[in-house]
Amino acid sequence: MFFALFVGSAMMIGSLGISIALFSVASRMLRWLDHTKAFGYARLPLFFDLTIAALWILLVLTSSVWGWAALYLSLDLFDGLEPALYFAIASFTTVGYGDVVLEPGWRLLAGMTATHGLLTFGLFTAFLVEAFNFPTRTRRS
Repeated sequence: MFFALFVGSAMMIGSLGISIALFSVASRMLRWLDHTKAFGYARLPLFFDLTIAALWILLVLTSSVWGWAALYLSLDLFDGLEPALYFAIASFTTVGYGDVVLEPGWRLLAGMTATHGLLTFGLFTAFLVEAFNFPTRTRRS
C-alpha cells in the first residue's frame, strides 16, 4: 500500500510539473505570437490563441494518460497496452466505469489517477481563461 502511494505520488508530482512547464511554454508562445502577428480581423487573434491553447491541452492530456498507462504496464498491472490506456483514460477523466479494475494492492493508483485528472482539468480551465483574456489584456497594457 505504501509503495503504491509513493509511486502514485511521484507520478502525480512529475506529471503535474511537466504539465505546468508545458503551460508556461504555451503562455510564452501566446505572448510571442501576439507581438509578431498583424492584427487584421478582431476575431483572428482570438482564434489563433484558442487554437494554440486547445493543441497544448491535447498535448498535456495525451501525455498524462500515456504516462499513467506506461506506469501501469511497467508495474505489470495489465496484460497489454489497450486495457492500460482504457483504464488510464477512464480513471483520469473520473468516469471509472468499473469494468476494468486494478489488483487489491494497487487500487489506490486509480484514485490517484482520478485526482491527477481533476487537478489537470483545473489547469486546463485556468489556461483557457488566460487564452480568452490574453488578447484584451495585452492590448490594454
